[in-house]
Amino acid sequence: DVESDDSTKKRAPVPLFAKRRGGGSGQGKGLMALSVPSRTGSLVKRGSFSKPPCPSPLGHRQPAWKLASHTVKLNRHQGTVDNFELLWNKDIAAVNRGKNGNFNDDMPAGGIHSAPHTPRSFLPDTPAAGSAGGWLSPLESPRSAMAESPTNKAGATRKPDLSFEMHSAPNQLLEALRFFEMPVAQKNKPAFAWGHQPAGQMTMLARYIEGVAKDVRKLCLAEPRCVHVRAPCYILGDLHGNFQDLVAFEKALWRIGPALSPANFIFLGDYVDRGAHSVEVVTYLLAQKLMSPSKFTLLRGNHETRLQNCHAGYNPCFKESCVTLFGPENGETVWESVNAVFDALPLAAVIDNSIFCVHGGIPAQTVIPRTSTDVSSGLINEINRIPRDLPQPDPSQGGSPLAWDLMWNDPAPSTHPEGVPDGLLGPDGFGHNISRGTAHMFSAEALEHFLRANGFSHLVRAHEVRKAGFQVQQHAKMVTLFSSSGYCGANNEACCILACEGKIRFIRLEHSKVPKLGSLASRAAAASAVAAAMASESAGEEEEQGREESGEPIQLGNG
Repeated sequence: DVESDDSTKKRAPVPLFAKRRGGGSGQGKGLMALSVPSRTGSLVKRGSFSKPPCPSPLGHRQPAWKLASHTVKLNRHQGTVDNFELLWNKDIAAVNRGKNGNFNDDMPAGGIHSAPHTPRSFLPDTPAAGSAGGWLSPLESPRSAMAESPTNKAGATRKPDLSFEMHSAPNQLLEALRFFEMPVAQKNKPAFAWGHQPAGQMTMLARYIEGVAKDVRKLCLAEPRCVHVRAPCYILGDLHGNFQDLVAFEKALWRIGPALSPANFIFLGDYVDRGAHSVEVVTYLLAQKLMSPSKFTLLRGNHETRLQNCHAGYNPCFKESCVTLFGPENGETVWESVNAVFDALPLAAVIDNSIFCVHGGIPAQTVIPRTSTDVSSGLINEINRIPRDLPQPDPSQGGSPLAWDLMWNDPAPSTHPEGVPDGLLGPDGFGHNISRGTAHMFSAEALEHFLRANGFSHLVRAHEVRKAGFQVQQHAKMVTLFSSSGYCGANNEACCILACEGKIRFIRLEHSKVPKLGSLASRAAAASAVAAAMASESAGEEEEQGREESGEPIQLGNG
């Protein structure tokens, strides 16, 4: 046996491959266990080797989650190359082969390689003016001649992993979105626009969206209503049709693609309405969900209902965006197909059994049936009892009161000089949501009771716009997250969260009118971005400056 460690004496090194001495039971020839100093200063005896403590495995529940003490701020136009044109250039041979319709995987590697979901055959053809070629997109290539459901070829079984299947419908949609994102000078197409496309092209795009939506609905129907997610995990709040911000987050945080990212992703709902690009935001999320179903979690917000996203007052609403882009007949079909996915979206997510994520807020006690005797698991069980197909969640129309609270609830206002006015909240800390006219609001005490009863550490929710993109509230136990900058013309920033290694970290996306020229290395070209920014700068700067100097508050509509 090895004697106790004495720091004043020199120990002879133990041979790594020394043979064990024969002797007791179970001791034969072989390798001798290394003697490792223990934490108390004594050496461990031979044969009793114990591993030193190591970091917890991916997704292991942390003993205590904490809010980070600082935020990280991103430049929305930050890229990874000095010349953005290098991302798009191809040699003439490749373009000529594209004109002949011979797309294949043997094309030169001069095209875009920014993510695994972007095949080399992407670059759309830009024929000279007057050419009948039109937009030679991936949807027009021979490989896109698929059956009625683009994600299922006739007589073939779909591969389980579509992330690297360049012929798959979700990859085709992502290719189309890259075309939408980039400017095409030869066709006078600015960035973040489809340009003038033949009606047949847009009809094909609509069919692809419908097919992918059909498959994503099947995935969502198979998911529980409360999804368990492991850290590390990115969390994004309301997007409201802001495709520019979504792409900016993608380039900065998961440019390599979700399939190769070590993190998971939770989106808290409100993907559509009020923004200019609701169709594109939904298309991106559905495509990524179908390619990485276990990494992308899409929750349902209050705008993921037909009654909300067809309301003309949102200017534009989601239905209006669909009809404008695809025409009355195709637009109606796309709108209905996407809403069929919304009907089946989960309502909540829990990160490492500690962080409760939802769009609206915690539910009132009166809407939780509590059929389970286990209080800690009762909430999750009741959420999972909500119907997986819920076209009408409004309880006044026969829907689910629990689902409605998860989608609509808000924290009680804390700006009143003397706190929450008397009579607004009941003894349980919940009261009627006067700002929404429906659902409930909750106090900090109600939140603390909810977290303690269910074993959670924090609540992360969306549903309300915030100037900095986020706000820590209710005794630092709740975070309100908003991921769409410039919401309804205001000057708010966008923010997302990275939950990793026991820390909730805030990543803000700056909102500036004129991008910095040195950082315009993104796939959205610099010329179009700067021109648009300069035009709006001269028109609106004086009005906004006068409003800020006068101290006039910015009035914003919430999600």
